[in-house]
Amino acid sequence: MVALSGMAPDIDGLGIIVDKATGLTNYYQAYHHYLGHSLFSALVIASIASAIATAQRKVVWLLSFAVVHIHVLCDVIGSKGPDGYHWPVYYLYPLNPDYELTWQYQWELNAWQNHLILACLLGANFYYAAKMRITFLEVISRKLNDGALAMYDRYVRKVA
Repeated sequence: MVALSGMAPDIDGLGIIVDKATGLTNYYQAYHHYLGHSLFSALVIASIASAIATAQRKVVWLLSFAVVHIHVLCDVIGSKGPDGYHWPVYYLYPLNPDYELTWQYQWELNAWQNHLILACLLGANFYYAAKMRITFLEVISRKLNDGALAMYDRYVRKVA
């Protein structure tokens, strides 16, 4: 639930599908970084995650609230467009739609910094999965989790 909460702010980017399919709309530009990237959305996402959780609801709420803010922070520091546009986050939307979070040193979304962060997080994820014998696939199915760990045992541990 917490991992999904960290991705949930980008639900406001799904307008790009309609934009590409119709060629008539501009939902992605109009709503991305507005609807899912605000304090209000962090409260809603954390509350939904907590309501769905079957255990440790307070912990799920707190961690979900935190990962939404980590997502927002990452967007503020590293999601500049290839055209140089510093894409702001409208953190107080809908209460104050004019308040923008932006950083003058924001790097592009496909910059080396984001690639390095991704590589480090993937490495940590694989290490944790191997050490604790649990993967993100457990959210979908225990059988998928066990299958991924069996592949790891078969191919990676064998080599090491």
